[in-house]
Amino acid sequence: MKAVCEKLKPYAPFFLRVGLGVVFAFHGYGKVFGAEAGMGASWGPPEMPAIVQILVAWGELIGGVAILLGFLTCLASAGIIVIMVGAIVTVHGANGFSMMNQGYEYNFVLICMSLALIATGSGPLSIDGKCCKQD
Repeated sequence: MKAVCEKLKPYAPFFLRVGLGVVFAFHGYGKVFGAEAGMGASWGPPEMPAIVQILVAWGELIGGVAILLGFLTCLASAGIIVIMVGAIVTVHGANGFSMMNQGYEYNFVLICMSLALIATGSGPLSIDGKCCKQD
């Protein structure tokens, strides 16, 4: 079992990227192209300015795809952190930590995954790994 773990270890960033990238590409796609989403301008509460909705929707979609491909992974991960902190401050923080109360538990996990990608880099199966020297 230890040998299998050692062989998989270099691919940890890839596994993180797939999980995080799919989640954000999926949610961003729905916010941009979903029914009545208005290309990202009308998915949220009416008190949220349209420009903020557009930035969040497109940030999730483009950031998710970039992370999934391993392209500008650190930058995309930092953008995801900003979006999740915004979600905590504006929506989920008032509900406490528990996801069962619509709290920020899930946002916290996504922030931690993004930080792990920033710390580890995008890994061997990435566009970053093909065109940029990684330490």
